[in-house]
Amino acid sequence: MTQEKTAPSPRPPAPLKAFAGEKPPAPDWFAKAIAIPVERGMVEVEGASIHWKAWGKRGAPGMVLVHGGVAHKDWWDSIAPFLAETRRVVALDLSGMGDSDHRDAYEMDLYTQEVMTAGRDGGAFDAGKPFIIGHSFGGFVSLATAVNYGEELKGVAVLDSPIRPHQEQRRSSPPSRGGFTYASFDEALMRFRLLPEQSCENLFLLDHIARQSIKPAKRPDGSEGWTWKFDPHLWAKLTYNRRAPDELAAALKTRVALFRGADSVLVNDEIWDFMRETFGPEASMISIANAQHHVILDQPIAVAAAIETLTGPGWG
Repeated sequence: MTQEKTAPSPRPPAPLKAFAGEKPPAPDWFAKAIAIPVERGMVEVEGASIHWKAWGKRGAPGMVLVHGGVAHKDWWDSIAPFLAETRRVVALDLSGMGDSDHRDAYEMDLYTQEVMTAGRDGGAFDAGKPFIIGHSFGGFVSLATAVNYGEELKGVAVLDSPIRPHQEQRRSSPPSRGGFTYASFDEALMRFRLLPEQSCENLFLLDHIARQSIKPAKRPDGSEGWTWKFDPHLWAKLTYNRRAPDELAAALKTRVALFRGADSVLVNDEIWDFMRETFGPEASMISIANAQHHVILDQPIAVAAAIETLTGPGWG
């Protein structure tokens, strides 16, 4: 007897396709947030130009925001303005992502250097030790920064970065992404998806970050086109020797806080319990309700409020 093969479920359409290049409606609070003035700059780190943007006054207590893999600094646009009322908040583009230069090779230690250098250039260190906040891959960069430069930091917070038992950690690089050149900006925009894929009710945020993810490029036939800003070979060119979780926790030289989306598929209850056991009772642990892995898109105001409270005078 032969078994019939079940056809794979069709992939759901990209979330912005239905808007055909038009912007989804956005709430007033977001329009006010992105209207707040920002300062922009760039600084060279080991031969690559690293771009940053900053909110708030220089001389205020500092904070550096680190985006996730193949993302960019504008992912923080719905959060940073709320934190900048009393802080100097700096968000950078790691090399190979956003507006920063691509490299022939990427290293985690070099990423930590980029965080520190861009943070200093952007004014996050002007009032003393800053906090580092990282989402997803940026959380791993933040933890590595806490190992390498922890004495110079007030604390780090990682948002939905899964710390798994050493034997379960990823042994190979994620697959290559991007590299295709589209005929028009709108065509690229309508292809934008989150990785890992998930639903997101805040389509205005998806549209906002997607628009900042695309750059002009030549098509194979020489015509003008559009492609993603990130290096499509980034993961293959990245050297990242992960420490065992207990060794990582022991090597941290500053306080750590762990965030997750309560509905995250990456930081599920089992991994969350393992992280609690690994980092111990001194680590602050916060679950954001009604949020998945992309917690800063699902619940930006809740995340901003939690960071505001966590990084207040009583912590660090």
